[in-house]
Amino acid sequence: MSRRLYGAMVAALLLSASGASAQAADTCKTDARFREQDFTVGNWDVFAGADKTAEVSMTLILNDCVIEERWKVTNGRPTGNGTGLFNYSPLLKTWVYHWATDTGSTTTFRGSLIKPGEMRYITERPMPNGSTRLRHWTLAAQPDGTIRELAVGTEDGGKTWTTEYDLKWVRQR
Repeated sequence: MSRRLYGAMVAALLLSASGASAQAADTCKTDARFREQDFTVGNWDVFAGADKTAEVSMTLILNDCVIEERWKVTNGRPTGNGTGLFNYSPLLKTWVYHWATDTGSTTTFRGSLIKPGEMRYITERPMPNGSTRLRHWTLAAQPDGTIRELAVGTEDGGKTWTTEYDLKWVRQR
């Protein structure tokens, strides 16, 4: 094969790959599945009852393919800060969330849209007694513009559920 023909083939492959890459990147901006959790994007004060406990920043990153969460505790505790990444996985056909904290804790969830403005994530955690704790963690837009963050768990296959936490996000002005 001549150098000229080889060079033309390489150039065509590179142009094709860059076009496909740009098309894939645009998919994140135009595919409705990637936009399902955009209602959480912004800066929020987080309350447990009347007490402000944290601030959370939700930012679109990586060509709007990922929502990055930055959680900062504000109630004087020395730990509890964390970072999370939310993204829709076309391969898995589900949302995925990975959370890591300043204490080394990590959790990975799979999620889905329950209805517009409401995302539910699910994870399982092995317990010391050999059982498994199932957690449903929901972010739900409220009519007043706030977000309710509710985590409930069960260790009996869903027969009984307990509230782990129930928080209110208020958009910062």
